[in-house]
Amino acid sequence: MRIVIGTDHAGFFLKKALSAHIRKLGYQVVDVGAHGTDTVDYPDYAELLGRTLIDGLAERGVLICGSGVGASVAANKMPGIRAGLCHDTYSAHQGVEHDDMNVLVLGGRVIGPELARELVTAYLGARFSGEERHQRRLKKVFALEERMHKPRLITPDRYDAVLLDMDGVITDTASLHATCWKTTFDEYLQQWATRNAVPFRPFDIAVEYKLYVDGKPRYDGVRDFLKSRGIDLPEGAENDPPTAETICGLGNRKNELVNEVLATSGVDAYPGSVAFIKYLRRMGIKTAVVTSSQNCQAVLRAAKIDDLFDARVDGRVLIEHGLAGKPSPDSFLKAAEMLGVIPQRSVVIEDAIAGVEAGAAGGFGLVIGVDRKGNAEELKASGADIVVNDLGQLINGFFTQRFEPAA
Repeated sequence: MRIVIGTDHAGFFLKKALSAHIRKLGYQVVDVGAHGTDTVDYPDYAELLGRTLIDGLAERGVLICGSGVGASVAANKMPGIRAGLCHDTYSAHQGVEHDDMNVLVLGGRVIGPELARELVTAYLGARFSGEERHQRRLKKVFALEERMHKPRLITPDRYDAVLLDMDGVITDTASLHATCWKTTFDEYLQQWATRNAVPFRPFDIAVEYKLYVDGKPRYDGVRDFLKSRGIDLPEGAENDPPTAETICGLGNRKNELVNEVLATSGVDAYPGSVAFIKYLRRMGIKTAVVTSSQNCQAVLRAAKIDDLFDARVDGRVLIEHGLAGKPSPDSFLKAAEMLGVIPQRSVVIEDAIAGVEAGAAGGFGLVIGVDRKGNAEELKASGADIVVNDLGQLINGFFTQRFEPAA
């Protein structure tokens, strides 16, 4: 867990002591300052700390000023921040257990380093209980925040569930898949060009990946790309070896490359996406991952986020239920069915053209495109109601295109 710590000049020395203590407890520290004892203003550092949490770059915060009061007031002006001034261990622990407090505020001129260490230990050792009474009260806090701040796009009164693609939306694996596809196709295209005495034309990630492969089930991607090049291969079988010159063989070769990378390099989840999904779950909105990848479970586990979803529809589920891949809406409709929600009260979030088309075709209440490839206009043209660059923008409504949800 990453802990962001910040202070004004009055808490500088206490911040140094607590940073060392937090590291000793086994956590990563993100230090947003201040970095000296020259006089500064506490609201500036409350904002820096709050922004770090909102952007998903840390999971909890420790904020210090002279009394702790000013920093607490400033931090609680930010949507999504639940700061508590605690100078006893009971409050530091219970504030998390009952109220999902995500910022512990301390008075650097009120308490000494020994008590401060005990408070931080109690705070970081606590977990939100999730009990119904606490969930109910926290939802009322969110509703109060909603009424007082800029209206958010996704709230429980409008939507019951959010269905997210994995690669490029939740995890930073879209580029991994694109690279493995290029390796697979270039190996085959080189052999095919030599055999047919024609010039070798490599696979174009910038154009062909988006047009023919991105977001589709593995074998569909192989089939559609080869068709675009006028190459006809036999279908083969799912258990074809990676060396087989078949649709399935090429697809299995790509899968083999992906598994090699997962085993050696691991996977990162986008911090803004993780923060957004946790924000949804705190509000009681259901979440599902919807992907054509058969590596879904392994990827989510590698990124340590497999506990953030109520349902999973992946390549294996598509095969098991005989569902068509994207741009058909089947996979998203299956996810809605598994969650017990209707499409009209569900949100689809996709970075692929085929996925956005699937969301639009399925009659979902809102389709959000994620522009990580510089293709915002294509996503809009394919059916996205709005387009964002990062899911962290959806927490506080920081998107540029105005959108009014249907009544």
